[in-house]
This record gives sequence, structure tokens and C-alpha cells, in this order.
Amino acid sequence: MGRIIHVEIVAEDHDRAADFYAKVFGWQRTPSGVADGYLLVETGPGDGIDGAIMSNRYQSQQTIAWIEVDDLEATLQAARGAGGTPVGEIQELPGAGRLSYLRDTEGVLIGVRAVPKNG
Repeated sequence: MGRIIHVEIVAEDHDRAADFYAKVFGWQRTPSGVADGYLLVETGPGDGIDGAIMSNRYQSQQTIAWIEVDDLEATLQAARGAGGTPVGEIQELPGAGRLSYLRDTEGVLIGVRAVPKNG
């Protein structure tokens, strides 16, 4: 609960940014197949998290941390109660779960995702 599970790097030119991270850190990229201008990146073996590099036509904040939650609606309601603001609609991403964004009290954009429970 509340663990960072994914990071998005937002770029004016997502391909140029992906080339940079590949050259500097050895990250491997794959088009998501879901959204144009959204590249999934594998950051390497071992402990850590993977992420994505996406076009700034989707979001403008340069880095977005994603946090896994048990209940998406309850999390968005808790954000409201704590002075935050839900952003956009809840989306269903096949194979990944339900997700949305929220802004904290300082205006920082955070992604939140609830993964369906098995069985």
C-alpha cells in the first residue's frame, strides 16, 4: 500500500529523451501499444522499478511518480479530504488495472493505480 511502482518522465521529444536514457543508463524502450507517444522503459535487472517516457502532450510535469493503492476511489476521496485534487477521469488499462492522477497540496502531479485482486 502506498509503494511507488512506476515513474513517468515527460518530454517535449519522447524519442530524443529515450535515446538519452538508453545511451546514459542502458534503458531499453518499447512502444506501449496503448498510446502514441508513450514508451515503456526497462531500467535494468534487479531491485528497482521500471517506468515510461511520454510526450508532454499528455502531462506537463517533467516527472510523475506512480503509487499503487488498494482502493482508487477511496484514495481520490482521501486526497480531496487532505487538500489535494483529483485530475482527469479514472481510466481502465487492460492488464494493469484502474488508474487516475491527483495533485497534492503543493500542486505536484501523482499517478495512482489500483490493481484488481485475484480471485
